[in-house]
Amino acid sequence: MSILIAGHFIYTGRVGGSEHMVYNLTRGLSDLGVEVTFLCADRANLSCEFLEDSRIAHRTIIECGGKGSRFLSEQQACFDKRLHASAILFPQYYLPPIVPQRLGQTAVVIHDFQYRHFPQYFSARKRAWLRLCHWRAFTTATKVIVVSDFVRRDAIRLYGQCAEKAVVIPNPVSFDRFRKTPGPHPYGNRPYLLSVAAHYPHKRLDVLVKAFSKIAQKKKDLLLVLCGQLPEGLISIGKDVTGLRGLIADLGLKDRVCITGYLSDQEVGDLYHHAAAFAFPSVFEGFGMPAVEALGFGLPTLTTRCTSLPEVTLGMAEYVDDPGDTDEWAHRLDALVETPRHPVEVIERIRDHYDSLSIGQRYLQALSTDWAGSVEMVSQSTARY
Repeated sequence: MSILIAGHFIYTGRVGGSEHMVYNLTRGLSDLGVEVTFLCADRANLSCEFLEDSRIAHRTIIECGGKGSRFLSEQQACFDKRLHASAILFPQYYLPPIVPQRLGQTAVVIHDFQYRHFPQYFSARKRAWLRLCHWRAFTTATKVIVVSDFVRRDAIRLYGQCAEKAVVIPNPVSFDRFRKTPGPHPYGNRPYLLSVAAHYPHKRLDVLVKAFSKIAQKKKDLLLVLCGQLPEGLISIGKDVTGLRGLIADLGLKDRVCITGYLSDQEVGDLYHHAAAFAFPSVFEGFGMPAVEALGFGLPTLTTRCTSLPEVTLGMAEYVDDPGDTDEWAHRLDALVETPRHPVEVIERIRDHYDSLSIGQRYLQALSTDWAGSVEMVSQSTARY
C-alpha cells in the first residue's frame, strides 16, 4: 500500500504544531510498512531532523509542484505523472480542485476552526478562504480527519450534516524525536517553569508572565522559560502582536524570563527533561501537542479547560478555572513547581495513547476498511512494545 502526503505547507518552525504532526505520522506509517511519498516544494523547507531520520525506512521525498504559492504547488503536484498511490493526504485543510484518480482516495486533516472563534486574528479575505476550503473538504474529500472530538463538534455546529463524515483521530506524538539521553541542564541546575508555544496571541503567554511576576520574588531562584517560534518567524503573524518583550521589561523580569525562540527537537527534549513543571495558558487548541508532550515526560502540567485541552490531556493535567485570572495562575504555579513528577503509569498511558504506530494504523483504517486486516498483520510484526 502507498500513501502520498502533501507537505507543501511546511516551512520548518513557522507553521506551528501541524508540522510535527505530519512528521510523526510519516514515522508511524513507515513503521507499518506503508510506502510513504512525502511531497514538498523544496527539501530545504523541511526539518533537518526529519530529513536525516534513518529510522523512516519506507519513505521517499519528492520535490514537485513548484516553489510559488503553497495552494498552487499542491494542485500542480497532483498533475505530476510520476505520482500514483492508494491515497493522498492533505494535512492542512486544503483540497486542490482537481485530484486525478491515480492518486487514490483523498483525505484532508482539519486541525481547528480558530478563525470562527477569533476572527480578529484573520483578515476578511482569509476567513472567506478558510470557510470555502473547509466546506469543500467536507463535501468532496473521501475522508475528513479532525484531531479531537472538540473539533468534530465544532465542525458539526458550523457546517451541519456534511461535517458528520469527519473521523476523529488524534495527532501522533513521537517521543523518539527527542534525545534519549538528555544533555546537561540548560540553566546551570536552576529550577525553571517551562512553556512550549509559538507566540500566537491565543496562547496567552502574557497571562503566564504576569502570574510568574507574582511568585518571582518568593521563589528567587526560579526561572520562566518560554520556548517556541517568535512572532516574526510565524507565517501568519510576522510581527510582535503580543508585546511580550515589552511586558517582561516593564515587570522587571529580563533576568528571570528566558525566551528561546524556535529550537531543535533535541533542545526541546532537554528542556522538558530538566523542567520543574509545565504551564500552557492557551485559550484555544484543536489539539495542543506541547501539553501532551509535557505529560509524556512526567511533568506536572497546568493548563486551561478551554476547547480540546482536557480531552487531549486525558484529564491528567491540572486546570485553572479562569484562564485570564493571573492570581489563580500564580497560586497554582506556586504549588505546581513543588509537585513531584508523574509516576511511570501516567507517562506510559500518555505515550501509548498517542503512539505514532497506533495513530498511523487508525489513519489506514479510516481510509479503507479493506486495509484493516493487512494493517493488523503489519502492526503485529513491527510492534515496539
